[in-house]
Amino acid sequence: MQALKTEIIHKQLAFLAELDRLKSIVRQSPLINRSRRENSAEHSWHLALFALIL
Repeated sequence: MQALKTEIIHKQLAFLAELDRLKSIVRQSPLINRSRRENSAEHSWHLALFALIL
C-alpha cells in the first residue's frame, strides 16, 4: 500500500514538473495590453479558468 502511495506522489510531481515547463513555451498570442506574448502556462491557466467557470 505504501509503495502505491509513493508511486502516485511521484507521478503527481512529474505532472507538476511538466506543467512548470509550459512557462518556457512562448505562444504567438499577445497579451491584451500588447506588452509581450503570453506563454503556454498562462494560456493553459486561462483556459482552465474558463472551463471551470462556464
